[in-house]
Amino acid sequence: MPVKETPVKQTPENGVTPSALDTYIVSDVHLGNRHCHRENFLRFIDQLPDAVRLVLNGDIVDEPDDPLAAEDEQIVARLVEESRRRPVVWVYGNHDEKVAIKDPGNIQFVERWAIDGRLLVMHGDEHDGVMPRHGLFKKVFKSLHRLRVALGFADVHVADYAKRWGFLYRVLTKHVADKALRTAAAEGFGAITCGHTHAPVDLTVDGRRYLNTGCWTESPSYYVGVSPDHIEYHPFPDESGRRDSTH
Repeated sequence: MPVKETPVKQTPENGVTPSALDTYIVSDVHLGNRHCHRENFLRFIDQLPDAVRLVLNGDIVDEPDDPLAAEDEQIVARLVEESRRRPVVWVYGNHDEKVAIKDPGNIQFVERWAIDGRLLVMHGDEHDGVMPRHGLFKKVFKSLHRLRVALGFADVHVADYAKRWGFLYRVLTKHVADKALRTAAAEGFGAITCGHTHAPVDLTVDGRRYLNTGCWTESPSYYVGVSPDHIEYHPFPDESGRRDSTH
């Protein structure tokens, strides 16, 4: 099956691309995780044009059962505030499927989202048939990661560490992409966007497009923008303006 990589469009230094976009989609913020780039995510929200829709495609909160630090609570409160002046859609992910916000404002919580029959929005854990079957491996993997940190190695997010197991990580990301594209084809969508794998991807297979918005625990972060005529994919630079990934 031929795979065509779609070049990533460059983003102005201030971050959000000025255009006729009416929907912005992000995923995997992981509020509550020490590796969350919360300041950068807040800067992204600050730059959103008035009235555009914000779609939060899963894993916005890292562990819903754990109390959030004050700075993370403030961002959740900001999302609630945003929902009172713009449409905000929260697609459940595998981390935040049990999220409960005392006052959710006008946030719409859904399992998936679709835009005009053009773009299907799913977190992506639904397409992951690899990790859920290997619970013991995940426990061992996380234990190894904690041991590395204790021994003085770089303290990075566990997904960032997983990327260093190149072959296995490529198997996971390809598996999710393939299943997502099959879902889009079966349901008649020309494009699908997911998160979950923390691997930014923009590819087209047999005329159907798969976009993965990566995460906000690494730099750069990515977002999908939707206008009446286009679906765009952009990096959002960190505070220093850097776009290059460390991988």
